[in-house]
Amino acid sequence: MLFKPLLKLISIYFDVICFVLALGFGIFGAFLFSVKIGIIAIAISLLILGFVSELVSSTKGGDN
Repeated sequence: MLFKPLLKLISIYFDVICFVLALGFGIFGAFLFSVKIGIIAIAISLLILGFVSELVSSTKGGDN
């Protein structure tokens, strides 16, 4: 009975966790090529993350 509420909580945020992990691994991979590419990857990831957060907040009725 302990796992059922825990799985419900994880299932709510599972896609967000996977998205953030994918960004993190992508940035790590970019840093393996070079530092300049890693910094550019961070900038692109932050732009994507900002756009997605604005998209989610507008669909859920965030700031009116």
